[in-house]
Amino acid sequence: MSDRDENSALIALAELRSLEAERVAEEEAKRRAKEDAARRAREEAERKAREEAERKAAAEAARIAKEKAEQEARDREERLRLQEAELRARSEQEARLREEQMRLDAQIKMTEKKARPLWLTVTPIILGIGLIVGGYFAWDTIEKRDAAAEADRKKAEKRDAENKKALETLMAELNELKAEQERLEKERASLDAQLADVKDETERQRLLAEKAALDEELQANKKKQSRNRSKSKSGGDDDGETKKKKPAIEVTKTDDPLDGL
Repeated sequence: MSDRDENSALIALAELRSLEAERVAEEEAKRRAKEDAARRAREEAERKAREEAERKAAAEAARIAKEKAEQEARDREERLRLQEAELRARSEQEARLREEQMRLDAQIKMTEKKARPLWLTVTPIILGIGLIVGGYFAWDTIEKRDAAAEADRKKAEKRDAENKKALETLMAELNELKAEQERLEKERASLDAQLADVKDETERQRLLAEKAALDEELQANKKKQSRNRSKSKSGGDDDGETKKKKPAIEVTKTDDPLDGL
């Protein structure tokens, strides 16, 4: 009878141990499932944040490229407008010179035929000399303005090249920061997986410390990306509108051939 009771007690104890083991295993499975769900949710949030950052970076790069193209188009239009104005001024000045020369030639011929007084002969010559001198100064002024326009164009090209180089540097830094962020996130996911399986408390604390350090690096990386995006936004606003210069010579249409001297 005592052997039978002892066997029953052992069987009951074994069943209790089995139930306890099942309970512990079930709780461990629930804990792991909960940690896995949290890890997946965190990874999904990080993926969405990374995609959003990439989308914003691409949109910012497109905006800067568009603003640069618009600025270049405005600069080209301004240069063309200045060149057209200079060509018109030269053409009109040359037409005036030819007209005045023809008029002076006709006056000289008439003077020779009619033998007019000396002052009537000298006056057209003096006027012709004055017209030639005035034409020379007009030509010299146009040449100087051409030189100034060329210098402005070179400055604009240099400024555009510097802006392009700065933008490329910022985009390269952003790409490096994104690659670094992806590496840190992979390491963080690996640590989460290790934490889910670790049993030793000392090892768990070590992994938690590494995870905290990774979180700090991720935060620093995000701050750097934010600063670089701010720099790229402010870089496109420094050029401003090209100031329009008043022409050195203003051409006014008139019937007087000596106008402008």
